Amino acid sequence: MLIEKYYLTHLPFTYIPVCNWMDPEEFIPCSTELNVPILSRLTLLYDGSLVKFFRALLLSDIEVDVSGQKEVSMGFEMAKFLDSKEGTTAIIRDAWLNIKGKKFVYAHSVIDTSCISEPVKRDISRRNKPVGVLLSDYNMPLLREQLFISRIKSDYLAEHFSTIEDTFWVRCYRLRGSDGFNAAILEVFSPDTWKS
Repeated sequence: MLIEKYYLTHLPFTYIPVCNWMDPEEFIPCSTELNVPILSRLTLLYDGSLVKFFRALLLSDIEVDVSGQKEVSMGFEMAKFLDSKEGTTAIIRDAWLNIKGKKFVYAHSVIDTSCISEPVKRDISRRNKPVGVLLSDYNMPLLREQLFISRIKSDYLAEHFSTIEDTFWVRCYRLRGSDGFNAAILEVFSPDTWKS
C-alpha cells in the first residue's frame, strides 16, 4: 500500500508494522485466525461517525485534544491516495479522543485545503472538534472509502494510552465531503477501547 510509506515517516512517533494492511475483504476472513473480538471488528469496519458510535457505545461524551496542527505541502504518496496534486497545501492534524480524561483513540488527519470552503477551513483551525463532528455540524454528506486495517507496535502509544499492551489496531481511509472536502484519516485504537 503506497500510503504506508507516508505513515512510516510522517507520524509523530515510530512504530513497527505487525501485519500487512488489509482491505475489508481481506480483514474479515483473517479475523478468525487473528482472534479479533466482534466489537473490535465492528469498530474497525464501521463507516459512520466514530465519535457518535463511541458516544452510543460508551454512553459518555467524547473530548478532543488536538496535540498538533500545521499546514504543509503534500508529498507524492499522500497526494496519490487523495487523488490530489503533489505540492498541494494540506492541514495535518494530530489529535486524541478522550473519555473522562483517558485517551482511547489517536487520530492523524491530512486535509487537502485546495477545495474546502473558508468556513470549514476556519473551523478546522479552531482545533476544538474532531473532523467528523465538525463536518456533521455542516450537515455535509460524507463518503468513507479506501479503508485499510492493520496492527502496529509502539511504545510511544502504549505510554500515551497508559496501557501495558504495545500492539494496536489501526485503520486508515479517505473521507470525502460534498463541498470538496478531501482527507486521509488514520485512527489507532487503545486496547482499552473495547474493555470499557
